[in-house]
Amino acid sequence: MTNKPFALTPKEIKEIASVKRIQELWGVENSADMELILNDIYTVKFNFMNGSPGYVGDLFIIQPDHLASDIPVTRLVRNQEKQLEVIE
Repeated sequence: MTNKPFALTPKEIKEIASVKRIQELWGVENSADMELILNDIYTVKFNFMNGSPGYVGDLFIIQPDHLASDIPVTRLVRNQEKQLEVIE
């Protein structure tokens, strides 16, 4: 296991951009606009292993391009169906 972040692939960016909750948080109405935003801000992925019992898998972090923001740092993981979901 590594605790170093990985850059997102274009496929992962598209997948995150399609998550409706992410679009709601950023105030956009479609995945194309969200994809443009994701390409211009801080997005990383970790191969994450939580304490036992816990989550093992992808952890995505989205950070706005400024620290004082109404949009919080957002974390996503894969649920049991392997779909992305926002941790709130």
